[in-house]
Amino acid sequence: MKKQSVGGFTLVELLVAVSLLGLLGIISWRGLDHVIGQRVRISEQDAQIERLIRTIGQLERDFDECLADALLSSASDEPSPLPKCLALTRNQHSGEAVTIVRAHPSGTGYSSVRYGLEGNDLIRSTTSNRNSQSDRVLLLSDVVSFEARLFSAGGWVDFAEQSDSRATAIEISIERTEAGRYTKVIVL
Repeated sequence: MKKQSVGGFTLVELLVAVSLLGLLGIISWRGLDHVIGQRVRISEQDAQIERLIRTIGQLERDFDECLADALLSSASDEPSPLPKCLALTRNQHSGEAVTIVRAHPSGTGYSSVRYGLEGNDLIRSTTSNRNSQSDRVLLLSDVVSFEARLFSAGGWVDFAEQSDSRATAIEISIERTEAGRYTKVIVL
């Protein structure tokens, strides 16, 4: 009589199958961990870029609402490369600052808006002719430099350099620690 063989797997075959399933589980877990890490990094970069876009958008709105020279009186009527509503300053401690005199959001009066670095933070300060208290808003952190250049008939020049002709555009550059340098040109 012939012995009937019982169908099934040997112990070695079962160990190989369990090992392969364990290996697939580890590979899948590492891949999922990598995808989640990438998602977190992309979300952080997205938030930084969104803050930068909002900052540049606010800067453009302030320039758009810059008061006309005819509306501002000046102690000296010397020709200036800048509109009367715009002032650029450089300080050894805080770097460069851009000050814009613009129409007050209420429609009456004016407000002065200053963009400048305080430490590594880009701050927007607003004062109005109706209220001497300054409103300060942190726009960006980890800012290495905040710089401005002017464009006139002679080309791009540092704002501290004297120019005989009226500036037609301003270039604002913001450099951040890990995000790099961003530049925006605004027509005056």
